[in-house]
Amino acid sequence: MESRLLLRRFRRLCMIALPLALFMAFLLPLTASADAILMGSHPLNVLGGANLTGLRTNSGQLDGPTFFGFVMITLVELGAIFWVGAQFWLMFVLQLASKGNATQEAIHRQTQERFERRWSLPVLLVLLVANVGVLVGQVLIASGGQWLQAFSPPILLSLASNGRVGTYWTVREFVLVLAILLALFMLFVKKRPPLINSILPSVNLLLGSLLCIAIAMSSHAAVNADILIEAVLIDWFHLIVASLWVGGMLYIATIYLPVLQKKSIVERVQSLVTLLAYSAPLAVTGIILMSITGPFSATIYLSSWEQLFSTAYGRALSVKIALVGVLLISSGIHFFFLRQRLAKEYKKYMYALEGVTFKQEQQIKLREGRMTKRVDRLTTILRWEPLAGIAIVACVGLMNVFAGTLTPITTQQQQPATNASSAYNTTVQTADHAYTVKLNINPNRFGSNLFTVTVIATSTGQPTTNVGVVVYTQMLDMDMGTDNVTLLPDGKGHFSATAVLSMSGNWAVRVQIRSPDHIFHEASIKIFTQF
Repeated sequence: MESRLLLRRFRRLCMIALPLALFMAFLLPLTASADAILMGSHPLNVLGGANLTGLRTNSGQLDGPTFFGFVMITLVELGAIFWVGAQFWLMFVLQLASKGNATQEAIHRQTQERFERRWSLPVLLVLLVANVGVLVGQVLIASGGQWLQAFSPPILLSLASNGRVGTYWTVREFVLVLAILLALFMLFVKKRPPLINSILPSVNLLLGSLLCIAIAMSSHAAVNADILIEAVLIDWFHLIVASLWVGGMLYIATIYLPVLQKKSIVERVQSLVTLLAYSAPLAVTGIILMSITGPFSATIYLSSWEQLFSTAYGRALSVKIALVGVLLISSGIHFFFLRQRLAKEYKKYMYALEGVTFKQEQQIKLREGRMTKRVDRLTTILRWEPLAGIAIVACVGLMNVFAGTLTPITTQQQQPATNASSAYNTTVQTADHAYTVKLNINPNRFGSNLFTVTVIATSTGQPTTNVGVVVYTQMLDMDMGTDNVTLLPDGKGHFSATAVLSMSGNWAVRVQIRSPDHIFHEASIKIFTQF
């Protein structure tokens, strides 16, 4: 019966995971192409490919903006791992272990209620806020620590609505909002039909998988077009595997053990022996797959073994590998040593309880005392073990931040000195030399600017009025997409309109002129805008 139920749940999991993996494989090349179109000849920007889960830095230093971004990244990944791990535990441990056992069913119900009432909604809300924090951190790093720019609504809205950054940030927010609505439903609707209760874990697991996809699609793997599909699939799979192992440990420490602490020693022992036996396959699967995907992922990003020690990314990876080793030893101790000894002690206790022996009460107290000591040892390890898992997730966050240290630092050209209060003026010809364009941007700084274009026909040398003019602006220091504004004529050959330069830095301005014969003529200018 249990094997059939487990097989049914495994099939349900495959029905969720396989379409998602195929969807990713189909979507990845499309998004890479879309980014190339958006960024023109610069598919990776100055930030080394600005991405949502981690801004890459070449310095290897945790300054204020970088530390802020690192904290937000870690909160997002840790929250996702914990929440997805809770769904795995609910589907493949609690529901299976409680079949036909009234005591276990009560513990299962109380554990599930504790997660729904105290943890599910707060974790999702923290994820929602941290996801916004990642966006703020991205602007903060790109602007050199300018907090005013980091919280500027025009900048955040522009970043959230354009390019890969905006696409996957929006996906993450959408998935989190759906999960929050579902958590509210589970919190306030106590009496639910059995069918709904059986479907809810699968729906939550599907939402968690989508969230992991969005995280992987904007990780440091996603900035390398040559290995995009393989690397992002590995990152997504790595997140799911971490949910099986690390997420399960977090669930045990924060949800299961507090419920178990209120039970009698016999109920605690019986529950621990039973549930850990059911959770062992999940943990072992997570351990094996993480041991495979971790080194494979490292071979994708590292070009030589020396980078393990010569770069900040490599050092973070080395610490992560060491922590995984510690966690392997710890998991082996409590799964294959402490749990086995506790199970044997429980059998001896039951034998003493059921048999008729000399000094039976003394034997029962002796066995009960030994069980208490073994339970205390086991629960102590289970309670503190997740700290190593949290440290592993923090190392992953550092690897996201320090991914830029794997590439050589390029010398950037010195920015032209400009007066923040002076307008920008230039004269250029269109690519086909049909028109001369005079461009004035006033005051050429962060915020609203007046764009004025004078169009002079090359054939006559006189300003022309019978054309249409559109100006396109694109931030070169960050993937914020392309904005456009149609300039209005004044009847004297001048065209003007107000447009927003949402942050200081390097901008590409493209002036497009539509002549009466419906032919487009373009001129491109690069400018530097101060704060």
